Amino acid sequence: MRSLPSPRGPISELILSRLPDEPGTLPDIDPCLDEDPLSDEDLQLALYLCYELHYRGLPGIDDGWEWEPALLALRRKLERTFERALVDAVPPAHEPVAAADIDLALRAIADEDGPSLSSYVKVSASLDEIREFVVHRSAYQLKEADPHSWAIPRLSGAPKAALIEIQTDEYGGGRVEWIHAELFGRA
Repeated sequence: MRSLPSPRGPISELILSRLPDEPGTLPDIDPCLDEDPLSDEDLQLALYLCYELHYRGLPGIDDGWEWEPALLALRRKLERTFERALVDAVPPAHEPVAAADIDLALRAIADEDGPSLSSYVKVSASLDEIREFVVHRSAYQLKEADPHSWAIPRLSGAPKAALIEIQTDEYGGGRVEWIHAELFGRA
């Protein structure tokens, strides 16, 4: 991110107006939204800004904001609002799976044959739809492997080895030009 984005509403406007200052208190706001939290660009941008401080930081913004309690408290309110909307939209489909049955549950998910977004994009999407897809995917794709790396110190044994193998591929096996985020960025 070379420059800060434009605000999409009052929450992201508050964050973007305060971040250039020294880290400190924020007004207590209630993230009551006029829109559905799942599609509210203001909420989504506000969360993205809060999270980006933990990744590469934001241009011209003091790194002290990363762990500023006032911003973390606001982020938690936003997360709770978003999480409630997710739970309402997608209630649990079944009972939790016992640890011994995780492999079976994951195989069942993999065997589910739903419509393929990649097939649609490849065969049917218009240029405008492809551009829209790339714009929305870029926020995730340009740092795809980074959040998974935070889990490595928390694992041991076979799960740790498996995650490191996946991460090695994601990070290009030591070759910058093969890093998946770099490949997506060039797309």
